[in-house]
Order: sequence, then C-alpha cells, then structure tokens
Amino acid sequence: MRKILLASVGLFALAAVSQPALAADLPVKAPVYKAPVYVPLNWTGFYVGANAGYSWGNWDNGAASTGSPVSTASPNVKGWVGGLQAGYNWQIDRSWVVGLEGDIQITGEKASETGGGATTTDIAGTGNQTGFHTITTSTSANDWKFPWFGTFRGRIGALVDPSMLIYGTGGLAFGNFKFDSQATSVATTYRGAVGTTTDPTGTVTTLGVARSDSTTRLGWALGAGVEKKFSQNWSVKLEYLYLDFGTRTFFSGTGSDTSVRLRDNIVRVGLNYKLN
Repeated sequence: MRKILLASVGLFALAAVSQPALAADLPVKAPVYKAPVYVPLNWTGFYVGANAGYSWGNWDNGAASTGSPVSTASPNVKGWVGGLQAGYNWQIDRSWVVGLEGDIQITGEKASETGGGATTTDIAGTGNQTGFHTITTSTSANDWKFPWFGTFRGRIGALVDPSMLIYGTGGLAFGNFKFDSQATSVATTYRGAVGTTTDPTGTVTTLGVARSDSTTRLGWALGAGVEKKFSQNWSVKLEYLYLDFGTRTFFSGTGSDTSVRLRDNIVRVGLNYKLN
C-alpha cells in the first residue's frame, strides 16, 4: 500500500513540473490590430478664411448730364486685392453643397491720367507787348480709385469627388469709389510773333480747381470657383467674381459732371478653415 501511495505522489510531482514546459511550447496568437475608422469628408459647418488676388475693370466714361466732363477717358483700373471671408455650408447629399458667404476686401486698384484734357491757347501781345505772345496750356490730372468692397452671396456646387467642389455664386456687392481731379495752367511768354517758341521770357504756373468726389455704392456680384479639401477642416479655393455697381456721376452740379460706369473683375485664391 505504501508503495502505491509513493508512486502516486511521484506521478503528481512529475506532472506539476512538466506542465509549465508544455505551456511554453503552445503557439502564441498574434495581437489583433483594428483598422482605423474611416470618417468621410463632410462640408457642413461654419468656416473662416483669407484670400488674395488681382482685380481689374474698364470704367466706361459716359455722357455727362450737364457741362463739360473733367475727363472723357475710360480708365482701366487695376491692382491687388486681399481680404477675409466667412460662411456656412450645408452638404445636402453625396453630390450637392449649398451655402452662404460674406467677405470684405481692400484693394490697390486705381488708374491715373496725366495731362488729360490739355488745351493750348496762343495770344498775341497788345500795346507795349506787341513784340510778345503768350502760350497757355491747361491740363487736368485725374485719379480713379477703388479702395474697398465687400459681398454677401449664396453658393451652390456639385461634388466631383468627396474632396472637390465646383460651384457658382451670386448676390449683393457694396464698394467705395473715389475720383480726384486737379487742374493746372502753365502760361509761358515768348518774344516774337504768334507761334514763335524760340525765345521764352517767363513762365507762370497756376493751380486751378481741385475736385474730389467719393461714393459708396450697392451692386451685384456673380462668379464661379473650385474648392479642394485636403483634410476635414482645411480647404483651398480658386474663384472668379464679376461686380457691377451701375453708373455714377461724379462732380455733379459743378459744371464738370462726369459719368462713369463702375464694374470690376476679380481672380483670387483663398484658404478656409472649417470650425468643429
């Protein structure tokens, strides 16, 4: 009986010793890694951003209502433009996005006309001045400027893919316009008959009337663009806008009324950040 008990104890001891070794030989399962959850791009939400670009416009000079216009030139204003924008998008489904956007811009857009409206008179001297004559040249230096503008527009666009939006846009525009004019007269007296310019005896320069007129106008905007998302929050856009503010008569009631058709073209790039 004692031998049987001793043998049983020995077998249990042997099994206890060999169990860890057997466990060490069992195959170990590799850890399971889950793929990251894909979050589709979404356009819905508020966004803010900044933009910069170039602007130009042919401001046609129309017929003056009264008097003689300061200038008959149609200035081709042009210059840089930069500003800020903010808006909200609604992604309707996988294909369509609608939204509202407002922006405010400053510009370096301007045009100048040096010597515009020049007139020359040649008057013979009288009395003791019969051996002299005077040539008077009158000029008008003009400057047109488009200092700032803003728009408030709707947007509607189609998604070419989840990250790229092609859109049209249109709505209200408002902007400030400025027209400055300075008249100058230069009178030079020459010795000799009318038409002789080989023997000047003196020159007198006289500053004439200086005029300045500015206006803030309401108009409309129409354009199109493309916007590309490169993350959930960040996107870049390329946009064209046409602005039309109608016709404004500057210096009205002065006898030098000058009517100008105010319109503009803008190409700009922008960077937007969608708020979470």
